[in-house]
Amino acid sequence: KEEVDALQDLEDDKLDLLTLSQPPGIGKSTLATFYLTWLMGRSPHMPSLASGHSSILTTGIYGGVMSILEDPVEYLWHDVFPSVQLVDKSAKFTTVDLNKKKRFPTLTCRSIDGSLTGATRCEKLLYSDDLVQGIEESMSIDRLDKLWEKYTNDLKSRKKQGCKELHIATRWSVHDPIGRLERMY
Repeated sequence: KEEVDALQDLEDDKLDLLTLSQPPGIGKSTLATFYLTWLMGRSPHMPSLASGHSSILTTGIYGGVMSILEDPVEYLWHDVFPSVQLVDKSAKFTTVDLNKKKRFPTLTCRSIDGSLTGATRCEKLLYSDDLVQGIEESMSIDRLDKLWEKYTNDLKSRKKQGCKELHIATRWSVHDPIGRLERMY
């Protein structure tokens, strides 16, 4: 409930940035996937970007989103958003367009190392899920510095004014992006 209330505050413009840090395997990413599909249904014309430490992770986010959008029995997404239609999807590019094919899709999923140039803008949500790859990266300040540069120069530079940010991670270092954001704000 606390996490869902915080996500609602993000959508209700009470927050601009939300970070959630919890142990592995408790459903953080699943909750975020449901949140993302809810936002997509509410604002299909506004592009969002989902990123993580690897293409395996972002392909998983894409797959989770597609499961919710396309399963007519378990999730009933179309019952909640009857006027919103899936018009284009690409597993190759991990993109989804709702209602109308657009220059910048409703959702683009890319790893922190993936190419973003010309691929997306971010108007609704910049969602970062486990940007730190593992223990080796989390214990290296040099690697965390490089990760921070990728986040600020690549991911964050795609944000348009008013775009919200959601960071979810199991934290292994105070120098990770969530820790730096906490110190910053």
